[in-house]
Amino acid sequence: VLLVTILVVEGIAIAQKTQGGQNIGVNRIPPTQCDNWVRTSNGGHFASPNYPNMYPPNQECIYILEAAPRQRIELTFDEPYYIEPSFECRFDHLEVRDGPFGFSPLINRYCGLKSPALIRSTGRFMWIKFTSDEELEGKGFQAKYSFIPDPDFTYLGGILNPIPDCQFELSGADGIVRSSQVEQEGKTKPGQAVDCIWTIKATPNAKIYLRFLDYQMEHSNECKRNFVAVYDGSSSIENLKAKFCSTVANDVMLQTGTGVVRMWADEGSRLSRFRMLFTSFVD
Repeated sequence: VLLVTILVVEGIAIAQKTQGGQNIGVNRIPPTQCDNWVRTSNGGHFASPNYPNMYPPNQECIYILEAAPRQRIELTFDEPYYIEPSFECRFDHLEVRDGPFGFSPLINRYCGLKSPALIRSTGRFMWIKFTSDEELEGKGFQAKYSFIPDPDFTYLGGILNPIPDCQFELSGADGIVRSSQVEQEGKTKPGQAVDCIWTIKATPNAKIYLRFLDYQMEHSNECKRNFVAVYDGSSSIENLKAKFCSTVANDVMLQTGTGVVRMWADEGSRLSRFRMLFTSFVD
């Protein structure tokens, strides 16, 4: 009898929330970061809008957490915590994914009266979305995040292999970005992992076009081992334009005059390489 009652109540709630054709006419705020988001070198915190007061209806807030290379993320929640409870968290909920994108592997969806237990990422990114519908709001949540060493990169005794300062700058009408510069300038030692960044500045009022002249990943389709990433405007994860780790890398057209190219290759992927031409152009 109790199970039938729960299912009936749940069915009524779903019918009410979808009455009129799946919320047609509801003006949902476009996905964005909502309210304050504090970032420091050691972590930070963020909360649902108006916390600890009631969060507003029809919200969609996205937070992308990024740790330094060779670190992971820990996420904890403060009390009070209340997100409208529902079966399988279909209505108001907090969605956490293990990676930088909305299609990264799902860790879980959270709602109800009890705050989630400690959440850990398996890499250096975590994607979080808070969603509220048009009715039945609550206090919401406040979350704290911190960074911890990635155990995949630790040696005996827990000492991290230091990451070399490997950065390059290029500018002008055109030029070549090449991974061979790392060895030629002695930025890493033989047997060390490669984690290097090239920052490209176009001529004034111009944008950047990137064309691969040479590209090879020693371990194809193993993005945790080697990749080349291209950012549009800055190296922030929100500006990630493309990431290549398979057998093919396509040309990339940026929308700003600043491009960032990052190459990662672990200790066993030192044969990975790339060479690309950058060109400044004006629409």
